Amino acid sequence: MTRLELEVDSYFFPSLFHLVVLCITFSLIFLIFKQKSIRAKLPPGKTGWHVIGETLEFSMAGTPEMFIKDRMSKYSQYLFKTSMFGENMAVFCGASGNKFLFTNEKKYVISWWPRSVEKVMLSPETLENFVPEDYITLRRAIVEFLKPEALQYFIPIMDSMAKEHLETYWSPYGQVKVLPLSMKYTFALGCRLFMSITDPNYVTTLADLFAHIKDGLMSLPINIPGTSFNRVFKAGKVIHQKLLEVIQQRKKEQLLSENNVTVARDSITRAS
Repeated sequence: MTRLELEVDSYFFPSLFHLVVLCITFSLIFLIFKQKSIRAKLPPGKTGWHVIGETLEFSMAGTPEMFIKDRMSKYSQYLFKTSMFGENMAVFCGASGNKFLFTNEKKYVISWWPRSVEKVMLSPETLENFVPEDYITLRRAIVEFLKPEALQYFIPIMDSMAKEHLETYWSPYGQVKVLPLSMKYTFALGCRLFMSITDPNYVTTLADLFAHIKDGLMSLPINIPGTSFNRVFKAGKVIHQKLLEVIQQRKKEQLLSENNVTVARDSITRAS
């Protein structure tokens, strides 16, 4: 190796090393400033512990309203960030926040549920093929339920069930607890109108399963035997199976009916 080559190597490698260090330094500076700029655009608030977030604070607040009011007083009356059920999220508050959400759907925001809720409420097959547009389909089904021709059929059923419920659970007693009885009536009415389920024992079975979901759905999304979320997940699977059986039965009734219009007596059949 000549003296010139040695001199070139002695200058080249240190320069290359300095260039690499300089590139890495600039890259780190860029990432830091980029992260700060992203954070600067986020609303006020905190996300709590990793994964857990503020789920425990939400559960201990008593009601969602108390949790939201506390954050509104601490951070902002209009918007704050938090983290619950393994998801980072922003909470819009007040009339202006609601207006923004409902007037900008599919423009700035899309319908969304935490993954833990989707795993419980949707079957694996539905979850795999579920798209945001399906939320719009669900809302259209609700609008269909509220149309005058549907209400004309449903209101007499609601009236007769209300009278029967009052005679059975209210009239014989001098004092009753309104909230649990109202929930009992509302759930039985939903089973009747949406699925034509009239068997009291079947309604009670479904009500118990939904009670498990209600009590544990807003827990930490840790699917380990013995946890609240595990019980919720198991209850969700049973509900999926039972509702699937109801839907399959309704479809069979439609096929066997000579006039499909006469069979359209519940929301499942009307939506089929």
